[in-house]
Amino acid sequence: MDRRDFIKGALLTAAVVTYGKAYADHPEKKEEEHKMQRLSSKEKPSALEQKHVPGIEAPASVKAGEWFDVKVKVGFMGEHPSTPEHWITKIKLLVDGKNIAKTAFEVGGAAAPVATFRIKLDKTSNIEAVEDCNLHGTWISEAVRITV
Repeated sequence: MDRRDFIKGALLTAAVVTYGKAYADHPEKKEEEHKMQRLSSKEKPSALEQKHVPGIEAPASVKAGEWFDVKVKVGFMGEHPSTPEHWITKIKLLVDGKNIAKTAFEVGGAAAPVATFRIKLDKTSNIEAVEDCNLHGTWISEAVRITV
């Protein structure tokens, strides 16, 4: 490799690294990734909210340190479609705002938008579910309080 080819390669590598970092750090991209949509009205949810806001099924109270199931169904009033064009890519479970579990759906239309997580708590906590729809973005459930 001669000096000219080396310099061209180094400049090209620097440009790719710089562009990639600038794209990854772009504020609009970060905001878009972190913007979660919530239910705007319990009394009159939109059709989009009915099928995208996750619903949580969990006991109202549990014993400290004992395992229990939390079922998350995407679409608290109607099941979210699951087709190759429109599906849920992931469901996450939060306890007091911290991610504790996640499931991913790699292929659209092959799995129902439902997940069951087996967890345990040491103190009374708020549980929320977050889902990501490949077409309609990220949605978060209403918090469910579980007494320990």
